[in-house]
Parts: sequence; structure tokens; C-alpha cells
Amino acid sequence: MDLKLVLDGDITIISLSGRIEIEKTQSFKQACLTTFADKKIVFCMKNLNFVGSSGIQSFFGVLNDLNAAKRLNVKIAGLNPDFQRLFAFSQCPALEVHESIEGALQSF
Repeated sequence: MDLKLVLDGDITIISLSGRIEIEKTQSFKQACLTTFADKKIVFCMKNLNFVGSSGIQSFFGVLNDLNAAKRLNVKIAGLNPDFQRLFAFSQCPALEVHESIEGALQSF
């Protein structure tokens, strides 16, 4: 998975591309805690490739846990239709999903 960071005021937009590897989920979580603790983050997932339901649900779970514990303030933008269906079953009540980055930015 590749990451591209853009700052918009006090909000960090992280554009994800490539594939999420389930075995790297915990290292991703640690990197987020180290780098983005107490920050406002928008994860743009429009360029993320399908990774299988267990990979993306694990990723959603990590973001949900970080957001629910108030470690990060996370929003998600740009889910493709496959990811939207999986998100609907992910039971991640702490996450907000927006169609666009602009919508996510305005929700803070």
C-alpha cells in the first residue's frame, strides 16, 4: 500500500493506493499512533485496490478502534462500491464515511 500525505490546514489527507496487506495491519496501526496521534485525518480510499473482505474489514477495524479511543479523529472518503458494501457489514460505528474528500473535510 502506498500513502500520499497532503495537509489542508490542521487536517491531514492520506490518499491510499495499492493493496492492503492484512499482515501489516498492526504495524500500520502503530505508525498511525506514532505519527498522527490527536490529529484530524481523512483517509481517501478511491485508489485502493480490492484486497479481500478480511483485509479491508481488518483495516476498517483498526481505524474504528483508533477513532473510538479518541487517539485519532478519522474520516473516510472515496470508498468504491465493493468497499461500501463491506463497510456496511463491518460494525464500525465510530467511523464516518463520505463520498468525497471535500465532504469529509467539511464534517470536522
